[in-house]
Amino acid sequence: MAAAVGFSTAGVSPAAASPAETRSVADRLNLADLPPTAPARETSLLATAPGERCQPTATHSKARRSGATQACVSVRTSRRPARATATGRAPQASPSPSALAAGTGSCTLAAPGVYTYERFQYCVRGVEVLYTLRDSNGREIGSGALDIATSASLPAQGTTWNEHVTTTMTRASGQVTTLSAKFRSACSAGCKATKTAPWFGANLTVGQSVNGDVSYASTPAAGQQLDFTTSYTLYVTTPGAQATDPNASWSNPRKIRCDDAVRDTGAGGTASPGCVVPSVMAAVEMSAEPVSSSGQGAAAAAYHWAQRNLSDGWGFKKPLTRAKSGVADRKSATCGSFQARDDLVDNATCAEFPFAAAREGGKDGALCTDIIPNYSSGGWDYYDGSAGSSGIDTGKACTRAHVPAADLDAAEQKLAGDFTAQRVLDAEQFDLNVTAAPAQAQATCLQDPPARSFPSGTGWIRNTTEPVDQRNKTTNPPGPAGHRASVAQACLGKTLKRGTAAAGDITGWQDAQLFAAANSPGTGLARCHLIANILGGKGSRVGDQNNLVPCWQFGMNTGTPSMRTYEYMAQTEVKEPTFGPNDAIFYEVIPRYKDVTSTIPLGVEMTARIERANGTSQPLFHEEFIPNTQGGNGLYNLGN
Repeated sequence: MAAAVGFSTAGVSPAAASPAETRSVADRLNLADLPPTAPARETSLLATAPGERCQPTATHSKARRSGATQACVSVRTSRRPARATATGRAPQASPSPSALAAGTGSCTLAAPGVYTYERFQYCVRGVEVLYTLRDSNGREIGSGALDIATSASLPAQGTTWNEHVTTTMTRASGQVTTLSAKFRSACSAGCKATKTAPWFGANLTVGQSVNGDVSYASTPAAGQQLDFTTSYTLYVTTPGAQATDPNASWSNPRKIRCDDAVRDTGAGGTASPGCVVPSVMAAVEMSAEPVSSSGQGAAAAAYHWAQRNLSDGWGFKKPLTRAKSGVADRKSATCGSFQARDDLVDNATCAEFPFAAAREGGKDGALCTDIIPNYSSGGWDYYDGSAGSSGIDTGKACTRAHVPAADLDAAEQKLAGDFTAQRVLDAEQFDLNVTAAPAQAQATCLQDPPARSFPSGTGWIRNTTEPVDQRNKTTNPPGPAGHRASVAQACLGKTLKRGTAAAGDITGWQDAQLFAAANSPGTGLARCHLIANILGGKGSRVGDQNNLVPCWQFGMNTGTPSMRTYEYMAQTEVKEPTFGPNDAIFYEVIPRYKDVTSTIPLGVEMTARIERANGTSQPLFHEEFIPNTQGGNGLYNLGN
């Protein structure tokens, strides 16, 4: 029996990492940090003709009898543009449907006479039409003012829409006490005003309003887009007088587009025309919530990381451009050489950014940085996914993310759906907004994964190593210098990921075989996982074997008590109904070695602490020492 007298302690402070270790946590996104978004909004100042347009009053009219020889009309607007972002793409509060119907809502954010636009809306308020009576000397003897507001919502699916018009008499003086207002709408080629008058026979006094709808239609052919503008005329007089000509007229400063060009018309399919304000950039919306919560999960989280960390910031700093053709080729250029980390991500696949569905996609995969987004209650941890890398490289031109296939499928479906919903045409630019619901409180170890850890389920695992003079010290000749496993830590969330089997010529394995042959021939040896396979621990790949130490199969690995005893306690605890989705177990295993030359530990010390999302904690087990001896007799400690 080997005596367990005096052993080297692998400390809990960070130990040297194995040269083969390639994963590290580099960044975190808390979902609570993602701001809500609303439709992009832009403004344009209404251009009006300067001065008045006048004509003589009719002989024998009431206005002529009161001394007025001319009736004049002018359109006035404020010259102060509304405060807005430079690009018009910043999130803002969205108006309510009732406000839009009343001609207010988003227009209340703009100064009078300033048009406000969203992708599917336009409106204006404070267009003032002034009616003035003048005598033969040009002196004003009476006036009245009308305030006009209009608003419209464009159909994402369909090509007919209404525009709501409200006219209010705001003031009067002198010989003018009542005004008659006749409104007419029109539109340019590509559109037809199907109902031009919102009302008939409106006589207004100060404080009175009249409102109604005008209507439009456009009929683009398959694959066609039609651009046009709407225009307006207001005939204003005193009751019973002939309408003033010229009258008050103005046009919408921005074009409207109706199209049937979003779908791939070459492949047939159902017609799907719709209308937008094309100068307001479309925005694809994705949620970084997990797919189980109806989000786009790891794919959306990866896109958000790329937007904020890569220099081009596509879809955030710079717009993306839809490209219908060549998608498969661009996907292949970026992801063709991709090696999915199925050992870390279930059913892993390549989520490229910029998208292959965008002109900016298709970058050489060798120019991309590989990342692994991993959800841990309330946010995403980002890990290095590039073999041989010492950290995530933010100087690359693109990103390839290792994400579950279900997450990528959800993201690609959302992208395609928003191309239709936002009517993004081929070669049209668009933004990408990533949002989420507020994050929830979470266990302490989930909040800040340490450096050199890697994702596992909804938690993380961290293995460390320390140098040793020979990887096997009893062979002839002794082995070369290398590393032996040191402190292993894990933050075990509600969802555990199955690890991988143990394999390979790990440090001390040949020493263990020689010891067993000399002392207990035929007795089974094992490569013990420090973080158990059932808890997500790895062991099959080069670089994962720093999670393994030589041990007796029946003894330290299995039996009662053994490592399996405590591993099962942790596995069982996370399945308990009282263990919440934001709770975790901080789990630590420390190999204890005889001295600095040892290649096999004398045993392992195991500790686990339950951490609750509410900040409380309690031990699951504490500093349980499992000797590296045979089960049943406690003999033949493998430690050297």
